[in-house]
Amino acid sequence: MKAVYYEKYGSLSVLKHGEINDPKEVLDNEVLIKVNSFSLNPLDYKLRNGMLKLITFRTFPRTTGSDFSGEVITIGGSVKNFKIGDKVFGFLSQLTSGTSSEFIKVNQSILSKIPSNIDISESASVPLAALTSYQALAQLAKITKGNKVLINGASGGTGIFAVQISKLFDADVTSITSHRNIEWMRNTFLVDNAVDYTHENFLDNLKKNEFDVIYDCYGNLSFNKIKDLLKPNGKFITTDPFKIESIVGRIVSLFSKRKFLSVVVNSNGNDLNIIKKWIEEKKIKIFIDKIFNFSQTHDAYKYIETQRAKGKIIVRVDV
Repeated sequence: MKAVYYEKYGSLSVLKHGEINDPKEVLDNEVLIKVNSFSLNPLDYKLRNGMLKLITFRTFPRTTGSDFSGEVITIGGSVKNFKIGDKVFGFLSQLTSGTSSEFIKVNQSILSKIPSNIDISESASVPLAALTSYQALAQLAKITKGNKVLINGASGGTGIFAVQISKLFDADVTSITSHRNIEWMRNTFLVDNAVDYTHENFLDNLKKNEFDVIYDCYGNLSFNKIKDLLKPNGKFITTDPFKIESIVGRIVSLFSKRKFLSVVVNSNGNDLNIIKKWIEEKKIKIFIDKIFNFSQTHDAYKYIETQRAKGKIIVRVDV
């Protein structure tokens, strides 16, 4: 089957278009999916660059991408919730395999049918980013009405879902983003406060002991530097638990009422069904920055690596 893959760690230049082996025969709880689209996440190029090779090891070739949408074309004997022809979406852990290929084989437990009110390609933008923010805020932080939530990286794919989910819980939201997106955050997402990180010492403009939750979607904040902004029992949540600052922060939090937490997202069809319902009820909106064809996958990754995407980036597997 046709795929985008790499055979060694490195820069964008190691990505190849070519043929790899088809998935093996489906097991009882698995389904075979013809991929329609996949979306891009910063995790993709961190893995490709070898930043997590102590976890992924040197198992090649490796496809890229976590999110996917597509059509069920084969089901295992124990599959009850899906049938051939269903349009589905979900995400795979790239620690084992990616989604940048014509076909993928997945366990039925990670799947949901796509929302009825969005296009199948658009649905590929949802799973990883939305589930990361849902599990971080609703399950780890357990945010409630009136909580003050500070979201770093609010204009990115994960951050946009974080802002909307926080608002669903009637939280008071402060977004951290660049000056280009300040008005977008205020007018589209109705954040209560918007902070421009391009201003020198921007954190100094925030009050100490102010926030119940600080959610670092971008993964570049240090718990040690930001912990004083938390209320005494506040929670700091990062999406990057493996960097040195996170390890130090976790140790420091052991001696503090302010807690350091990290979200390691779980691919879960039940949680994805909650997100699906919110999209259908128009409580959450999808924001697509750009859509690329399969032959333009290099261009898509070049764009996301500028770190200036506003919303999600999708690649259609138009082979």
